[in-house]
Amino acid sequence: MPHLISNLVEKTFTPSFARLAPKHLTRRPTMGRKPQKIYQIGSSPLVRSFWRLTRRWICHNHKLYYSYVLICAWGMYQLYFALVVGYYRRRNYHRSLDYAIMREQEYQKNKPADDEDEEEEEEDAPAAEEED
Repeated sequence: MPHLISNLVEKTFTPSFARLAPKHLTRRPTMGRKPQKIYQIGSSPLVRSFWRLTRRWICHNHKLYYSYVLICAWGMYQLYFALVVGYYRRRNYHRSLDYAIMREQEYQKNKPADDEDEEEEEEDAPAAEEED
């Protein structure tokens, strides 16, 4: 019976109760800091200098930091307001007051001429009622 716990298949985990396992069958994790993951956009010198500027001049200066936060919040508000309200205005332009005024002006320009016969009939109708 060579070993009670075989670590030949999976060497990444050695339970604590397997202290009797031979050293060449066990794997101990190396302690230390792992290298930082840097993506394509983060490795750009321009992006790195931007974050250095932010750390040195904005994060360490409270007034600039809070001003930066407020400006970002205002910018996000403007962006969402333009997207949402602009979409609503574009979709509902035919319901707006400007559109109604424009249509009213077009109607006034192209209004059909009034017939004089209709006015005479309206004048005769009340006179007929008075005679009765």
